[in-house]
Amino acid sequence: MTGTTGLYERADEWARGLSRGRYAVLLGASSGGGVLAFGLLVSGDALLVRALTMSLVMFGLEYAFGAFGGSDDE
Repeated sequence: MTGTTGLYERADEWARGLSRGRYAVLLGASSGGGVLAFGLLVSGDALLVRALTMSLVMFGLEYAFGAFGGSDDE
């Protein structure tokens, strides 16, 4: 369990060190990939339009508002 926690903490630290634009791209790609994978697992359909929509929405929200990146005063 400690290895998993350490891996998560390293990945989290790396992601928090990214610029707003790079973090937005990472968030958009991971959310779109998640929607695509879930659609393939559950229904067997490639929900490509939904995955692209989710990617664009998450990218736009993060880039415009920094909604998911955390606060700077931690």
